[in-house]
Amino acid sequence: MLKNLLAPALTGKGPDYSRLSEKECRIGDYVLGYKLPGNLGLKGVRRPNFPLMVNLQPELFDQSSYKQTFNRSYIQVQCESWEYRGFILQGNFGRLCSLALNIDVNRAEPHTTIKTGNLESLKSYLENDFSRYYESEGGINWKARQKFKDDAFTKGEVPDHYLVTLPESYDIENINDASWLSYQIGPEGRAGYRYTYYWAYPVSENFYLTVSFWMLFEHGDIKELRRERMVEDAGRIMSMVKLSKGR
Repeated sequence: MLKNLLAPALTGKGPDYSRLSEKECRIGDYVLGYKLPGNLGLKGVRRPNFPLMVNLQPELFDQSSYKQTFNRSYIQVQCESWEYRGFILQGNFGRLCSLALNIDVNRAEPHTTIKTGNLESLKSYLENDFSRYYESEGGINWKARQKFKDDAFTKGEVPDHYLVTLPESYDIENINDASWLSYQIGPEGRAGYRYTYYWAYPVSENFYLTVSFWMLFEHGDIKELRRERMVEDAGRIMSMVKLSKGR
């Protein structure tokens, strides 16, 4: 009870749902609609012009200014962030944690076939992709196991914070009449103390759409409470996402 009463003060001010802005982007044969709460982070920083349409022809994608992050090549449809701020003496000058939203159209690599609208094929693709990137020779998790395999202190066991935690499960969620594949990586890219929550959908045989929420928070006794708050907000923002065939 006390924990619930103190939650707003302990987790800080985050997204403002009283001020919603509606956005839309056409992605191949699909239309993606979503709403962004107010109280956005990075105040005063000029935001890029995000595309209103993404053409899914591979040759046109290659000519676009796409990005490369970790194991993904993608065109960014949207990115925003919300800071959870408390008192000025808390955290980093009041910043307790932050939630970043990224909406990307990702190019599928040829190692595994995906099918338009088929979540099972996308699951197989992601499992293979993560394994190749993190677990194969030279990957982050592979390097960590090599580092500790002869460690007398840990007896060969790798401390958790040296490993990137790959999805333990892939769930199917129905959101506004569209089924999404949801999963979690903790943390993505490198070991540490961050979480990333994903919702994904295969929009063609060559591309898949992801809506992801990156969570960064300070260490401490209430970091789990702050993570729970951000997970709740991620779910609420995702509940306003609509993916449908183009009109």
